[in-house]
Amino acid sequence: MVDGSRSRGSYRDRHGRGSRQLLLSPLFRTGSRNTSFAQIVNGACEFLQSVYPDELNNLKWQVRDAPKLGPDAVSVTRWSVRHEDMTIIIYRLPIERLGHVRRSDALHERMHIEECVFSAVAKLLGKEPWELMDRD
Repeated sequence: MVDGSRSRGSYRDRHGRGSRQLLLSPLFRTGSRNTSFAQIVNGACEFLQSVYPDELNNLKWQVRDAPKLGPDAVSVTRWSVRHEDMTIIIYRLPIERLGHVRRSDALHERMHIEECVFSAVAKLLGKEPWELMDRD
């Protein structure tokens, strides 16, 4: 019998399985690409705060889509620093789309984002990025 009055819950396909449902709970969803980018930035900043608690106690960070460009702009910055209020600003679009054609997977993407965070924090502290890993 073919009729459109069947409820979705009682419908069975020709293999007897019924309609498909999500395998994961809605509570387990990871969110959008923007969310995961922000999570990587947050994780890197929190890591650096744990390594340098005295120097980065007041560290603030923001994720923005892109910097404002003037008419004479020659390049696009990936991050900026405001020393006066201990803030770094990470620009998502330039990091995701410019300057790293060899990125092949999620791990390399994460490392590229973290590299920008380390560079911004190093600039804020007046250090080189590789000095942030020397905890001695």
